[in-house]
Amino acid sequence: MSRVLFWLCSAATVAAVSGNAQEFRGREYAVKVICGTPDRPALADGAYYTAINIHNPNAERVGFRQKLALTRPGEEPGPISPFWGAVLRPDQALEIDCSDIFKRSPERMQFAKGFVVIQSPSDLDVVAVYTAAPSPRGTVAALEIERVSPRSVGGGGCTLPDLVVDSIMRPIFVNGTSRIEAVIKNLGPGPAGASIARLIDPSTLQSGGAPYNSIANTPPLAAGVSATVVFMLPYWVFNPDATFNVTADYKGDVAECREDNNVKNFEAIG
Repeated sequence: MSRVLFWLCSAATVAAVSGNAQEFRGREYAVKVICGTPDRPALADGAYYTAINIHNPNAERVGFRQKLALTRPGEEPGPISPFWGAVLRPDQALEIDCSDIFKRSPERMQFAKGFVVIQSPSDLDVVAVYTAAPSPRGTVAALEIERVSPRSVGGGGCTLPDLVVDSIMRPIFVNGTSRIEAVIKNLGPGPAGASIARLIDPSTLQSGGAPYNSIANTPPLAAGVSATVVFMLPYWVFNPDATFNVTADYKGDVAECREDNNVKNFEAIG
């Protein structure tokens, strides 16, 4: 009896987000996807992998749906898959990896590039793990973890800005100094005033014991606009590897839709 009731509840929850995009109201996550060995000059030679982890932080079960929106070369839009549904009980998690992406793709392919779009009536924890290797059986050469921020769909919701660290460039060494560029983006629907971003390198300590850090001014950003900021550290951050994090609006000067998505980590093998 309990299994039947659970199935009915799960089916009803998924049905709540099974309408078309115009009818849907809730939270949407667009997660970048790179899978396979490039068959066109879109990326450096190598093998690329994406693993999308989805966690339900709510006190009740959540039904959500996902679809693929893939790209093609030559600025040509790619295929879009039908939505498929899933249900997570409180604190459960699942993963979508490259094998799932190839299986769900509307076309048979060995290289996939685009987005997984997730729609949910409630907030989820969505974290993407990206790895790359010289070959399909090679040892990992690069690793990046990204927490994906949601946007409101279907009207209503927050009208404030939402500052995030969109990307962090690989450091370069210039005249004994590490130069690190990061892109700060306003994901929210409202404009953001000027703020300050901060980089912290916990692997390298100053003489007083505090980790080295650097700050950079972020200009005012309209909705959807990005700016590149520059951090400088007086040493080479690879020792032999590099691990640090960047925080957008680290002083909390800007009131935002979310205050828990301002930090992005960077890890790279030297």
